[in-house]
Amino acid sequence: MTTFEDLPLGPETIASLAAEGIETPTPFQAAAIPVIARGNDLLGRAGPGSGTLVAYGAPLLDRLEGGAGAPVCLVLCTGSRQATDLGRSIAPLCEGPGLRAAALAPHWNLPERADFLFVPAERISALYDGTVKVSGVRAVVLHDGDGVVSSVPPDQLETLLGGLPEECQRIFCGLPFGGALRSVARRFTRRAVTIPPGGGTAEPGGGAARAGRVAQAGYPAGASRAAEPGGTKPLRDFQFTVVEEDRTQAVLALAATLLEDAGAVRHVLLYTASADQAADLGDFLAVHGYASGPPGDPAAPVWLSPGEDAEARAALDAMEDAGGVATVSCTVPGGAPAARLRHGAGGPAWALAAVREIGHLREVAAAAGLVLKRVRPGRPPRVSTRLDELADRLHEAIRTPEATPYYLMVESLLDRFSAAEVAAAALLLLDRDAAGRKTDARTGGHAAGRTSRTSVPEPWSRLFISAGRTDEIGPGELLGAITGESGIKGSRVGRIDVRERHSLVEVRESDAGKVIKALNGTTLGGRALRVDYDRARDRRPGGKGSAGPSRPPFRPGASGTSGRGRKPTRRPGRS
Repeated sequence: MTTFEDLPLGPETIASLAAEGIETPTPFQAAAIPVIARGNDLLGRAGPGSGTLVAYGAPLLDRLEGGAGAPVCLVLCTGSRQATDLGRSIAPLCEGPGLRAAALAPHWNLPERADFLFVPAERISALYDGTVKVSGVRAVVLHDGDGVVSSVPPDQLETLLGGLPEECQRIFCGLPFGGALRSVARRFTRRAVTIPPGGGTAEPGGGAARAGRVAQAGYPAGASRAAEPGGTKPLRDFQFTVVEEDRTQAVLALAATLLEDAGAVRHVLLYTASADQAADLGDFLAVHGYASGPPGDPAAPVWLSPGEDAEARAALDAMEDAGGVATVSCTVPGGAPAARLRHGAGGPAWALAAVREIGHLREVAAAAGLVLKRVRPGRPPRVSTRLDELADRLHEAIRTPEATPYYLMVESLLDRFSAAEVAAAALLLLDRDAAGRKTDARTGGHAAGRTSRTSVPEPWSRLFISAGRTDEIGPGELLGAITGESGIKGSRVGRIDVRERHSLVEVRESDAGKVIKALNGTTLGGRALRVDYDRARDRRPGGKGSAGPSRPPFRPGASGTSGRGRKPTRRPGRS
């Protein structure tokens, strides 16, 4: 098995990895580190769980020189939370070479002066507006690239990538590696190496191409076939559950559940990532009455493997009846070899995975010859037929690989809103969509009293009102007069621009005649109003007598009817 000593990394970096309990590279790390260490561009079809941070972080820490007071490496992330987590994770590795990592997010001191800068999607403008100097950048990474591409406006991302120095190394990681990400990668990389080979979700050549990719990633060809030689032995089930918050608590809950049925499971073998994690987990389990010991200890209900998978598997193979031992990966296996080593023998096989790691777990299970099955909590009691339909659609959507970019988008929303607020808004939109489809089916595509979802929004008309600031009126008074006299709703009124001696108001085109008729001759601010269409040459509404189609009112940067002049004074109230 490959070790970090076999890879082109310096002794300080290897020692820093060992100090963090990272001693054996994942298949993706073993393949990607030599490519990045040589300075080549990389397209990595890999996501959380495969070790992407170490895969690009370790060789870049060795290769790049910092200390210039500006970033030498930019890592683009989907949100502030992800940027902060990654910055904290790589900080211990930066101590050896004397570099500094930071996130362009709250509670980081002078992040723009860090050597490794993790940039959330909502702050990407800081990379080309002068806030962060990019002239010294020698590497740029898109971490969870599909989420970054979907979160950043295309023109902003292209402005950044196109403006980086010519010699800048580019590393794109994503799982799935979607079409939008592939398009960006093709335009902004040169002779990039794809790991594993093939790169797309649909690979030319079918099974042969996939077999080559699997072999290149360190798995034997045919590992994902449906049965053992002869085609008679079915694949082994590999169950997993999603960890929402505390992974340690999730391990305790799963171990307790498995041990409740004493007739089926006598021991639970927990595979951990390091000796430190095993020690902490053992202490936590002991508090709750579950004694732990090394694999093979008949007196301990829980066995702990402190990152030594081969020794644990040897103890399992030496047992006469290993079917009574449930194997649990407390962290997602880094690759198919690790998954086969941990779960190729014994009783029930389980893994704990975060939502963002599910894509990687699917890849690993398929290559290891395991049938992945998600175990979910019980469904709530039936509430109503429509809510049950919504729940079914959500369950189906969560299972699809295409949900990963949306999860990354939600993660960025959680930086500003609570999970309950995001979920409630998503359910509201889903409910509206379902109700709209049913109404359209009954009405032949148009819901009664409203515009079809696919129709063009009703245009605005601009009205001239002969009262302004000299009459001591503001937007609020005008809005009240319009809605009170004409009876139209406030949502049918657009922008209200109060000038010195007159005002310009936008209303929906179908309401314009009603507003003119209702307000003409009424008194507001002690002044009799004269109301008509705005007759400025480039603002005249379309229709009879118009020189041409109407132009959109209030163009960006415009002020007044001609688009020139000073910016109108902002007043409190509706505008």
